[in-house]
Amino acid sequence: MSLLLRLGYDGTRFHGYARQPESGSGRPVRTVQGELEQALAALYKEPVATRAASRTDAGVHAEGQLVAFDPPFGIPARGLLLGLASELPPDMVAVAAWTEDAEGGAPVDPRQANAGKHYRYRIRCTKTRDPPRRHMEWHLGRRLEMDAMREASEMFVGTHDFGSFRASDCQARTSARTITKMELCAVAAPVGPTADAGRLDAVEPGANRPGPDVLEAHVHGTAFLKNMVRIMVGTVVEVGLSRRPPESIRALLATPDRTRAGMTAPAHGLTLVEVLWPRERA
Repeated sequence: MSLLLRLGYDGTRFHGYARQPESGSGRPVRTVQGELEQALAALYKEPVATRAASRTDAGVHAEGQLVAFDPPFGIPARGLLLGLASELPPDMVAVAAWTEDAEGGAPVDPRQANAGKHYRYRIRCTKTRDPPRRHMEWHLGRRLEMDAMREASEMFVGTHDFGSFRASDCQARTSARTITKMELCAVAAPVGPTADAGRLDAVEPGANRPGPDVLEAHVHGTAFLKNMVRIMVGTVVEVGLSRRPPESIRALLATPDRTRAGMTAPAHGLTLVEVLWPRERA
């Protein structure tokens, strides 16, 4: 019997999800896994090893990360969540807990057994920043052409070789992955009173607004390569800036070449919204 946790965290002050060795100074590197296992050890009075569905990078956030562990003894789900609420730091939260059986009694591995993942990437296109959200979105400061970006995004859907869209140090044995949906959403998000004269992002009466204030890219898939979503977004942004045609995505999928794809979008704009679980009872 394994126990599953649904986690949320602000990735700003974490060096990624996965536990890491101490830095050269001898100080521990702060990670989500490290903080979670420390909190679990305090509750169970012994070390507890965890297994996550996604090894999010430094600076990446999560609303629905999924983590499994094998508890030394039973604690009711409500009691466990209350205990974690007191032990976890303010930038982490456990929002659900439930038990799960694997076939043959093997430990549950959420990385292999999940039913897909949903990531959201948020881009601010206005010249002015939004200070409360600065750690949760990429402040691009330039308007984007949504129609061209949507055309490019549709080409990602399906099973393809995503070798053009993975980090150079990615350790995955194959770069074939399946994207079930990539959706771009415009978000109206002005900063300050919209009626004030002299705003940097003011639009003259009767003029067409060139692109959204904020754009969100929602990417759904069964599995992802290292930095895959961030490189996909960085490449589609180049389409939105008219630096490459939408059709270039098709060519990158047909002939993988990381050097021809776009930049890796900054980590802090990315959030793991949800890891789907086929038998979830939470």
